Amino acid sequence: MGILAVYDTVGIQSYIFASNKLAENVGGSKLVADIFGTYLPEIVKKVAGQELPDWRKSGRLNPALKAEIIYQGGGNAFVAFADDDTLQAVTKEFLTRVAEMAPGVGVAVAAIETEFGDTYGADFDRLNKRLTLVKGGFNTAVFAGNQPITKQSGRTGLPVSIIENNEYLTESQSKKRKRYAVYKRETAKIRGFKSSVENFEDLGLSKGEDSLIAIIHADGNNMGKRIKKFMENFATYAEAVPKIRKLSRAINECYQNARDNTIAAFNTEYSYWWAQRKEKYPNKMEPPIMELIGDGDDTTLVISGRFAIDFAARLLREIETQPDPFGEGAAPTACAGVVLFHSHYPFSEAYKLTEELCGSAKKLSRESEGSYIDFHLHQSGNVATLHDLRERQYKVDGKSILRRPWRASNGQEGKLPSFKWFEENIGRVSKLPRNKTKAMRNAIGAGEHAAEIAENGMRGDKLPEFPISPEDCMSKYAALFDILEVYDTYENLLNFSSPANPDSPGEREDGANAW
Repeated sequence: MGILAVYDTVGIQSYIFASNKLAENVGGSKLVADIFGTYLPEIVKKVAGQELPDWRKSGRLNPALKAEIIYQGGGNAFVAFADDDTLQAVTKEFLTRVAEMAPGVGVAVAAIETEFGDTYGADFDRLNKRLTLVKGGFNTAVFAGNQPITKQSGRTGLPVSIIENNEYLTESQSKKRKRYAVYKRETAKIRGFKSSVENFEDLGLSKGEDSLIAIIHADGNNMGKRIKKFMENFATYAEAVPKIRKLSRAINECYQNARDNTIAAFNTEYSYWWAQRKEKYPNKMEPPIMELIGDGDDTTLVISGRFAIDFAARLLREIETQPDPFGEGAAPTACAGVVLFHSHYPFSEAYKLTEELCGSAKKLSRESEGSYIDFHLHQSGNVATLHDLRERQYKVDGKSILRRPWRASNGQEGKLPSFKWFEENIGRVSKLPRNKTKAMRNAIGAGEHAAEIAENGMRGDKLPEFPISPEDCMSKYAALFDILEVYDTYENLLNFSSPANPDSPGEREDGANAW
C-alpha cells in the first residue's frame, strides 16, 4: 500500500511582506518559489535515489518510482510515495531545508494510505480534511541561528544574530537579502544591465505626488470551485493524474502569459513615455515595476503608483484573451485590488488592503460574472481595514461616495460600472481647471447638496456625463468622485494607442496621457 501526502506552506504573506525593504520582500518571494520549485524536487530525487520525471511533462504515475510529485501549485504540492520510510525521509529533510533556507515559512504535512486505484476523489477529500486539522493546530518552526543576549528585531521579535554592512539582521532577513542578490544577478544576465532599483522609494518617479507606489494583487475567479468540479469527472488515479497535471500546466500558462504580455507592453510603453520626459525624470529610464508573486492565477507586484490602476486593468483584459484552461470555451476571468501609498507606510498592511480590495471586486464578480478592479488611495499613515476606512472616510449622510469596484471585462462596456467609462473620462477631467476639480471633489465629500452647488459653479467647465447608481446607498456623484480622487495620480499607457503601440484602442496625442 502506498502513501499520498500533501505539503502546504503556511504564513507565506506574512513572511514575504514582513518589512518595507525591497530586497527582503523580493528575496522572500523567490525563496518561497524555491520551496517547491527547487528544494522538494531535489530532495525527492536524492532520497528516492531515482531520476525524478518533470511532473509537468508526465502523464500517469510511474509505479516503479519510490516517490513522485503528482503536481504542485498555489503554495502546496501533492506527492505519491511507495512506502512510509520514503515519506519520513523526504519530509524530515524537506522541513529541515525550509527551516534553514526560509526561516519563518511553515510547512504543514498530511498523509494517508492508498492503493492509488479507483479512489482518487475520496482520497483527496480525506487528505484535505486531515490537512485542515493539521493546519488548525500549526506552529511555524523558526531556525533562529545564533542566540544574542540583548538585541531583537523590533518588527518580528526574532533574535538579531548577523551583522552585514554594519546593519543588524535576523537570520530570515539575511537569507532573503542573499536570495535577492542572486535574483539580481540572474535578471542582469537576461536583461543585459543591472537594475538600479534598490528600495521601494526607487519605484516612485519623484518626491511629492509622484512618490506614490502601489501594490497590485490579482487572483483568478472561482478557481477552487472550477477545479473541484472538473476533477469530479475522474474516479481513478489513472484518469485523474494526467488530467490534473494538464490542467495545472494550462492554468499556469494562462496567467503567466497574461503577466508576461502585460509587463512587456508596459515596458515598451514606459520607454516611450520616459523618452518624452527624461529631463523631468533623468534617473528613471528603468521601468518602475517589480513582480513579487507569480504563481498560477495568483499575481502580486509593486509598481509606480501613477501607472498602477491602468496596469491592473490591462492585466485583467489580457487574462480574458487567453484560452480557457478548463477547455470549456469560457474566457478566464480575474479580479484585482490596487492600493496606492507612500513607501514609508507598512508594506504588510498595504498588502492586506490589496487582498481586501481584491475580495471586494470578487464579491461583485459573483453577482455578475466578469473581471473587476477595486482601488484605494491611502494618503494617511492610519492602519485600518478596508471596511473601516470606507465607513469613516467615504460615507456621507449614510451614502457611499465611491462607485468602485469597476468592471474591466473586454467587450462589456454597456454593463455598469464599466471601467471603460472611467478610462474615457479621467482624461477629460484632467483638462479642467485643477482648483475647480478639487473643489468638486471636496464638495462631494460634504454631501450631495454641496456637490450640486459646486457643479453649478463649474460654469463653462463642463463635467463629463456620469452614470448615476440606482442604489439608494450610493451618492449620485460616486462615479465622478472615483475619478476626481485619483486623476492626478493616474497615467494611461496600456489601453490607448501611441506611436509605440498603434494597435491599442483609442487615441493619444503625445503618449503622455490618454488624451
